[in-house]
Amino acid sequence: MEFRLSFGIIHPDESLSLADLLKDKVALVTGSGRGIGRSIAMAMAGEGAKVALTGRDTGRLEKVLEEIKQAGGQSAFWRMDVSSEIEVSDAIEKITEHWGQIDILVNNAGIIHADKPVWETSISEWDEEMATNLRGMFLCCHYVVPQMVARQNGVVINIGSSSGTIPEDMSGAYGATKWGVLGYTTSLAKSVRPHGVRVNGLNPGWVDTDMTKGQIPDGAGPEWTKPEDIARAALFLTAHAPADMTGQFINLFGANDHSGHAPGLL
Repeated sequence: MEFRLSFGIIHPDESLSLADLLKDKVALVTGSGRGIGRSIAMAMAGEGAKVALTGRDTGRLEKVLEEIKQAGGQSAFWRMDVSSEIEVSDAIEKITEHWGQIDILVNNAGIIHADKPVWETSISEWDEEMATNLRGMFLCCHYVVPQMVARQNGVVINIGSSSGTIPEDMSGAYGATKWGVLGYTTSLAKSVRPHGVRVNGLNPGWVDTDMTKGQIPDGAGPEWTKPEDIARAALFLTAHAPADMTGQFINLFGANDHSGHAPGLL
Protein backbone atom coordinates (compact mmCIF):
# COMPACT_ATOMS: atom_id res chain seq x y z
CA MET A 1 0.00 0.00 0.00
CA GLU A 2 1.32 3.44 -0.93
CA PHE A 3 0.67 6.37 1.34
CA ARG A 4 0.33 9.76 -0.34
CA LEU A 5 1.10 12.44 2.18
CA SER A 6 1.05 16.21 2.13
CA PHE A 7 3.59 17.46 4.67
CA GLY A 8 3.70 20.96 3.24
CA ILE A 9 7.24 20.80 1.87
CA ILE A 10 6.28 20.90 -1.81
CA HIS A 11 3.77 22.71 -3.98
CA PRO A 12 0.13 22.57 -2.84
CA ASP A 13 -0.98 20.74 -5.99
CA GLU A 14 1.48 17.91 -5.40
CA SER A 15 1.78 15.24 -2.73
CA LEU A 16 4.60 13.49 -0.94
CA SER A 17 5.11 9.76 -0.56
CA LEU A 18 6.09 8.69 2.91
CA ALA A 19 9.79 8.01 2.45
CA ASP A 20 12.35 6.39 4.72
CA LEU A 21 15.44 8.60 4.64
CA LEU A 22 15.05 9.06 8.39
CA LYS A 23 13.31 5.79 9.23
CA ASP A 24 13.81 4.75 12.88
CA LYS A 25 15.48 8.09 13.67
CA VAL A 26 14.23 10.30 16.51
CA ALA A 27 14.24 14.03 15.80
CA LEU A 28 13.76 16.72 18.44
CA VAL A 29 12.69 20.07 16.98
CA THR A 30 12.42 23.03 19.31
CA GLY A 31 9.88 25.76 18.65
CA SER A 32 7.97 23.38 16.39
CA GLY A 33 4.48 24.75 16.93
CA ARG A 34 4.65 27.11 13.96
CA GLY A 35 6.80 28.64 11.23
CA ILE A 36 10.19 27.15 10.44
CA GLY A 37 10.05 24.65 13.29
CA ARG A 38 6.70 23.27 12.17
CA SER A 39 7.88 22.87 8.58
CA ILE A 40 11.06 21.08 9.63
CA ALA A 41 9.08 18.77 11.90
CA MET A 42 6.63 17.99 9.09
CA ALA A 43 9.43 17.35 6.61
CA MET A 44 11.29 14.99 8.94
CA ALA A 45 8.10 13.12 9.78
CA GLY A 46 7.55 12.80 6.04
CA GLU A 47 10.88 10.99 5.82
CA GLY A 48 9.93 8.48 8.51
CA ALA A 49 11.42 10.11 11.61
CA LYS A 50 9.72 9.97 14.97
CA VAL A 51 9.40 13.66 15.73
CA ALA A 52 9.44 15.14 19.23
CA LEU A 53 7.61 18.46 19.05
CA THR A 54 8.52 20.98 21.73
CA GLY A 55 7.59 24.56 22.56
CA ARG A 56 5.79 26.76 25.04
CA ASP A 57 2.36 26.72 23.39
CA THR A 58 0.92 23.23 23.75
CA GLY A 59 -2.15 24.19 21.71
CA ARG A 60 0.02 24.84 18.66
CA LEU A 61 2.04 21.68 19.27
CA GLU A 62 -1.13 19.62 19.43
CA LYS A 63 -2.26 20.97 16.05
CA VAL A 64 1.05 20.04 14.43
CA LEU A 65 0.87 16.62 16.07
CA GLU A 66 -2.53 16.01 14.53
CA GLU A 67 -1.29 17.14 11.11
CA ILE A 68 1.57 14.66 11.26
CA LYS A 69 -0.59 11.80 12.51
CA GLN A 70 -3.32 12.42 9.95
CA ALA A 71 -0.65 12.22 7.25
CA GLY A 72 0.58 8.89 8.59
CA GLY A 73 3.66 10.07 10.48
CA GLN A 74 4.87 9.45 14.03
CA SER A 75 5.06 12.24 16.58
CA ALA A 76 4.49 13.30 20.18
CA PHE A 77 4.83 16.62 21.97
CA TRP A 78 6.28 17.92 25.19
CA ARG A 79 6.01 21.42 26.61
CA MET A 80 9.50 22.88 26.83
CA ASP A 81 10.66 26.45 27.34
CA VAL A 82 14.27 26.30 26.14
CA SER A 83 15.26 29.12 28.48
CA SER A 84 14.46 26.91 31.50
CA GLU A 85 17.10 24.34 32.39
CA ILE A 86 14.58 22.36 34.42
CA GLU A 87 12.12 22.14 31.54
CA VAL A 88 14.84 21.27 29.02
CA SER A 89 16.36 18.50 31.14
CA ASP A 90 12.93 17.12 32.06
CA ALA A 91 11.60 17.08 28.48
CA ILE A 92 14.76 15.53 27.04
CA GLU A 93 14.70 12.84 29.72
CA LYS A 94 11.07 12.03 28.87
CA ILE A 95 11.71 11.99 25.12
CA THR A 96 14.66 9.65 25.63
CA GLU A 97 12.58 7.37 27.84
CA HIS A 98 9.76 7.41 25.27
CA TRP A 99 11.81 6.59 22.15
CA GLY A 100 15.13 5.38 23.54
CA GLN A 101 17.38 8.07 22.11
CA ILE A 102 17.59 11.33 20.17
CA ASP A 103 19.36 11.08 16.82
CA ILE A 104 18.65 14.56 15.43
CA LEU A 105 18.46 17.84 17.33
CA VAL A 106 17.14 20.95 15.60
CA ASN A 107 17.58 24.09 17.69
CA ASN A 108 15.00 26.37 16.13
CA ALA A 109 13.26 28.15 19.03
CA GLY A 110 13.83 31.89 18.95
CA ILE A 111 12.32 35.28 19.68
CA ILE A 112 12.96 38.81 18.48
CA HIS A 113 12.24 42.33 19.69
CA ALA A 114 12.11 43.93 16.28
CA ASP A 115 12.83 47.43 15.03
CA LYS A 116 14.79 48.60 18.04
CA PRO A 117 18.48 49.60 17.99
CA VAL A 118 20.65 47.74 20.45
CA TRP A 119 21.36 50.86 22.49
CA GLU A 120 17.62 51.27 23.13
CA THR A 121 17.10 47.61 24.02
CA SER A 122 15.98 47.19 27.61
CA ILE A 123 17.90 44.89 29.93
CA SER A 124 14.87 42.60 30.22
CA GLU A 125 14.53 42.34 26.42
CA TRP A 126 18.26 41.63 26.06
CA ASP A 127 18.12 38.94 28.74
CA GLU A 128 15.01 37.34 27.23
CA GLU A 129 16.53 37.06 23.77
CA MET A 130 19.85 35.75 25.09
CA ALA A 131 18.04 33.20 27.28
CA THR A 132 15.94 31.84 24.43
CA ASN A 133 18.05 32.20 21.29
CA LEU A 134 21.51 31.45 22.69
CA ARG A 135 21.28 29.87 26.14
CA GLY A 136 18.33 27.73 25.01
CA MET A 137 20.38 26.27 22.18
CA PHE A 138 23.26 25.60 24.58
CA LEU A 139 20.98 23.88 27.10
CA CYS A 140 19.49 21.55 24.50
CA CYS A 141 22.93 20.62 23.20
CA HIS A 142 24.18 20.19 26.76
CA TYR A 143 21.57 17.53 27.48
CA VAL A 144 21.38 15.83 24.05
CA VAL A 145 24.90 15.81 22.61
CA PRO A 146 26.46 13.55 25.30
CA GLN A 147 24.15 10.69 24.30
CA MET A 148 25.13 11.24 20.65
CA VAL A 149 28.81 11.16 21.60
CA ALA A 150 28.24 7.93 23.53
CA ARG A 151 26.70 6.33 20.42
CA GLN A 152 29.32 7.92 18.13
CA ASN A 153 26.55 9.20 15.90
CA GLY A 154 24.18 12.16 15.70
CA VAL A 155 23.17 15.31 13.84
CA VAL A 156 22.69 18.78 15.29
CA ILE A 157 21.23 21.64 13.26
CA ASN A 158 21.24 25.13 14.75
CA ILE A 159 19.09 27.81 13.17
CA GLY A 160 21.08 31.00 12.81
CA SER A 161 20.11 33.98 10.69
CA SER A 162 21.38 36.42 8.10
CA SER A 163 21.50 38.72 11.16
CA GLY A 164 24.39 36.57 12.36
CA THR A 165 26.46 37.48 9.30
CA ILE A 166 25.27 41.01 8.46
CA PRO A 167 25.61 43.76 11.10
CA GLU A 168 22.19 44.97 12.23
CA ASP A 169 21.45 48.61 13.03
CA MET A 170 17.99 47.54 14.25
CA SER A 171 17.11 44.42 16.26
CA GLY A 172 20.64 44.48 17.60
CA ALA A 173 19.99 42.10 20.48
CA TYR A 174 18.64 39.51 18.06
CA GLY A 175 21.68 39.94 15.86
CA ALA A 176 23.98 39.49 18.85
CA THR A 177 22.33 36.18 19.73
CA LYS A 178 22.68 34.91 16.18
CA TRP A 179 26.35 35.84 15.98
CA GLY A 180 26.63 33.79 19.17
CA VAL A 181 24.82 30.87 17.54
CA LEU A 182 27.39 30.84 14.74
CA GLY A 183 30.30 30.91 17.17
CA TYR A 184 28.92 28.19 19.41
CA THR A 185 27.98 25.96 16.47
CA THR A 186 31.44 25.99 14.92
CA SER A 187 33.08 25.38 18.30
CA LEU A 188 30.76 22.49 19.13
CA ALA A 189 31.29 20.96 15.70
CA LYS A 190 35.04 20.92 16.14
CA SER A 191 34.84 19.39 19.61
CA VAL A 192 32.52 16.51 18.68
CA ARG A 193 33.84 15.74 15.20
CA PRO A 194 36.07 12.92 16.53
CA HIS A 195 32.95 11.34 18.04
CA GLY A 196 30.92 10.98 14.85
CA VAL A 197 28.53 13.85 15.57
CA ARG A 198 27.89 16.41 12.81
CA VAL A 199 26.92 19.97 13.77
CA ASN A 200 25.83 22.42 11.11
CA GLY A 201 23.49 25.37 10.79
CA LEU A 202 21.12 27.31 8.58
CA ASN A 203 21.09 31.08 8.14
CA PRO A 204 17.65 32.12 6.88
CA GLY A 205 17.11 35.65 5.67
CA TRP A 206 13.60 37.06 5.49
CA VAL A 207 11.16 34.17 5.90
CA ASP A 208 7.39 34.35 5.61
CA THR A 209 6.43 33.43 9.19
CA ASP A 210 4.48 34.91 12.11
CA MET A 211 7.68 36.68 13.17
CA THR A 212 7.68 38.74 9.96
CA LYS A 213 3.92 39.00 9.53
CA GLY A 214 2.89 42.26 7.88
CA GLN A 215 6.44 43.19 6.86
CA ILE A 216 6.60 41.59 3.40
CA PRO A 217 6.49 44.36 0.76
CA ASP A 218 4.94 44.07 -2.68
CA GLY A 219 7.44 42.67 -5.15
CA ALA A 220 9.75 41.39 -2.44
CA GLY A 221 12.84 39.56 -3.62
CA PRO A 222 13.55 35.84 -3.53
CA GLU A 223 15.02 36.01 -0.03
CA TRP A 224 11.43 36.16 1.25
CA THR A 225 11.41 32.40 1.39
CA LYS A 226 8.82 30.04 2.80
CA PRO A 227 9.40 27.89 5.90
CA GLU A 228 9.19 24.86 3.60
CA ASP A 229 12.34 26.05 1.84
CA ILE A 230 14.20 26.02 5.15
CA ALA A 231 12.87 22.52 5.81
CA ARG A 232 14.39 21.28 2.54
CA ALA A 233 17.76 22.59 3.62
CA ALA A 234 17.38 20.92 7.02
CA LEU A 235 16.66 17.60 5.29
CA PHE A 236 19.80 18.05 3.23
CA LEU A 237 21.94 18.53 6.33
CA THR A 238 20.30 15.55 8.00
CA ALA A 239 20.15 13.00 5.21
CA HIS A 240 22.18 14.13 2.21
CA ALA A 241 25.16 16.20 3.40
CA PRO A 242 28.64 14.67 3.01
CA ALA A 243 29.84 12.74 6.04
CA ASP A 244 32.68 15.21 6.61
CA MET A 245 30.49 18.31 6.38
CA THR A 246 30.44 19.79 9.87
CA GLY A 247 30.84 23.25 11.38
CA GLN A 248 29.23 24.79 8.29
CA PHE A 249 26.32 27.16 7.74
CA ILE A 250 24.12 27.30 4.66
CA ASN A 251 23.10 30.88 3.87
CA LEU A 252 19.49 31.08 2.69
CA PHE A 253 19.31 34.72 1.68
CA GLY A 254 20.34 36.86 -1.26
CA ALA A 255 24.08 36.45 -1.63
CA ASN A 256 24.53 39.87 -3.26
CA ASP A 257 22.30 41.77 -0.86
CA HIS A 258 24.42 43.12 1.98
CA SER A 259 21.88 45.60 3.27
CA GLY A 260 20.02 43.12 5.46
CA HIS A 261 16.73 44.25 3.88
CA ALA A 262 14.58 42.97 1.07
CA PRO A 263 15.04 44.73 -2.31
CA GLY A 264 13.21 48.02 -2.44
CA LEU A 265 13.51 48.69 1.30
CA LEU A 266 15.89 51.27 2.73
